[in-house]
Amino acid sequence: MTSDAAVEAYARWGAYGASKAALDHLGRILGAELEGTGVRVVTVDPGEMRTQMHADAMPEADPSTLLEPEVVAARIVRMMRAADTVPNGGRVQASTWAEGGS
Repeated sequence: MTSDAAVEAYARWGAYGASKAALDHLGRILGAELEGTGVRVVTVDPGEMRTQMHADAMPEADPSTLLEPEVVAARIVRMMRAADTVPNGGRVQASTWAEGGS
């Protein structure tokens, strides 16, 4: 599980963002190293959800505009079932993913 903090700079989120960026890069490396073995690596950014972490980080956000974690989890399950449509080592965003492609 990655985060938009891997690709966006947020004040006071330095260690978190750097670790997520490293995870994305590790996914790309492992995808290349494991190509042809049948092992697939995909990192997933679940997007903004109605969680306590989000409320703490962005108290001004309107929670009615955020997805419930259960909805995102179900979408991620569908994404993983179609992971072969994503390049090995790829990064996908749950908020923009459509069935059959990234």
